[in-house]
Amino acid sequence: MFVPPAVAARVVLEKALRDKARSVFAERLAHYAAQLGVAAPPLRLSAARTRWGSCSHHGRISLNWRLILMPLAVVDYVVAHELAHLKEMNHCPGFWSVVQQLCPDWQARRRELRQLARQIPQI
Repeated sequence: MFVPPAVAARVVLEKALRDKARSVFAERLAHYAAQLGVAAPPLRLSAARTRWGSCSHHGRISLNWRLILMPLAVVDYVVAHELAHLKEMNHCPGFWSVVQQLCPDWQARRRELRQLARQIPQI
């Protein structure tokens, strides 16, 4: 792929990573939504500095595009976490039960996310 000199490599890299993230995240959302018995919700990519994902009261899920730099198991945890909000819009015990149903080893994946988050480059 030719990159004109006036275009920063960072811009090209971010676009490629965002495109890959959209594809992978949409597939993972569809996979886990089916397990939960719900329709795959609309996906929005975010560039939040402190959040990996969110679920709006309207059922729209936002995932930080930088998650694509994480192992798929960590992505799956964040996807499961946000989808669980479609059933429980809080972090009560029922919410964590839904997360457990979708991602039985969610606690280990959450720890891994926290460890890796400190190492993600700010692209």
